[in-house]
Amino acid sequence: MDKARAEQFCRSYERAMVADDAVALAGHYGFPHTSFTLGWVNTFADRDQANAQVAGQIDRLRKCGAGTDIRLTELTVQPVSEGSALCHFTWEVDPADGTPGWSWVNVYGLRQTADAQYFEFNISDNEIGELIARYPAFMEG
Repeated sequence: MDKARAEQFCRSYERAMVADDAVALAGHYGFPHTSFTLGWVNTFADRDQANAQVAGQIDRLRKCGAGTDIRLTELTVQPVSEGSALCHFTWEVDPADGTPGWSWVNVYGLRQTADAQYFEFNISDNEIGELIARYPAFMEG
């Protein structure tokens, strides 16, 4: 595992998040990509599906009032094998509607080859749990 290369990839994901760019965010996923959240499993089968679902998530953040002022405050890349790592992202949000901000940790499974890097999966319990605690109808719309 080239940890410096993995960290650069994660920083690219951070820049896409800050830019509020659904297509750039989805460009970090390998397919199929699996998301585990509070016991639910969601899969992006391909890039088009990832683009649409990530754009939908960004729209829900705007509609609920949280907005998209989301910043990375800490990143830890923990190698698991020569070709994989667990990437712990600590994010914080400053909600557009004045709700007090909060932080959360998501974990992404990174696959690294000589030619590519991509996230195979993510665990977003903390993100969605915190959103639902503040915006109970978040997943509805």
